[in-house]
Amino acid sequence: MNALTARPTYAALAAFLAGDAVASAVPVPYVAKNMDAMRIPPELRWAVPVAKAATALGLASVFRFPGVARATTGLLTLYFAGALGIHLRVRNRVANIIPAALLLVVFAAMTVQGPHTAGDGVRALES
Repeated sequence: MNALTARPTYAALAAFLAGDAVASAVPVPYVAKNMDAMRIPPELRWAVPVAKAATALGLASVFRFPGVARATTGLLTLYFAGALGIHLRVRNRVANIIPAALLLVVFAAMTVQGPHTAGDGVRALES
């Protein structure tokens, strides 16, 4: 087991994405300004916090449903690949590009490795 496969990592990233969902839903002025820079149409902005909240739940499911958590990391890999592409397309600031790139790499690695589970097919919750 390593840090990326540990259940606490999934829980910490779930908490991070839940907070990010709230910041996107409000929206916090920095987030709104970034969505403007990325040219996200106002009528589609509701989807961003919904997606982030759904993926937070998916990551948090690692304790009961590790397969759902792994599928969620796969979807987050696609999400951050798209986000990185948008950041690059609009030539956003490097300070906004780096987090998207790092999260893309982290979620891709988590998808490949999957969450740590106990041996013999027993759910991680029971280990």
